[in-house]
Amino acid sequence: MLPALTASRRRLPARRVALGAASALLALGALGAQLGGATAPTAQPSLAQSLAPSTWAMDLPVAWLAAPAPRVRTGDLIDVLAVRQGDRAYAVPVAYAARVMAVDDHGIVLELDEEGASAIAIARGGGLLLVPLLRSAR
Repeated sequence: MLPALTASRRRLPARRVALGAASALLALGALGAQLGGATAPTAQPSLAQSLAPSTWAMDLPVAWLAAPAPRVRTGDLIDVLAVRQGDRAYAVPVAYAARVMAVDDHGIVLELDEEGASAIAIARGGGLLLVPLLRSAR
């Protein structure tokens, strides 16, 4: 019989078996990580959705402030004073317990009720500057 026509049982090299097993394990690990670790990203609520009922968001630009804003974070409560500078200087409170919705280098976004929002608008219309005062958490 010719040697080319005889069917002999060939063994796979150990290196091929090890590489095949390693690739199968990596494929299973990747599949498990994708199924188990991939959670749907949570949708951030919009600013309007995070406002309390009957409130408005109002941006206080840095140019409106007579003093630098304190280091506030989202959720902090602040009071707002309106001040007039000059010979007949005075200060008047215009908003109480306004919740900070966002803060950056350009200004502070506050959650205000009708009275606070209109008082700030009237104060700014009258040329007054605003002073934000951080409320104590206790």
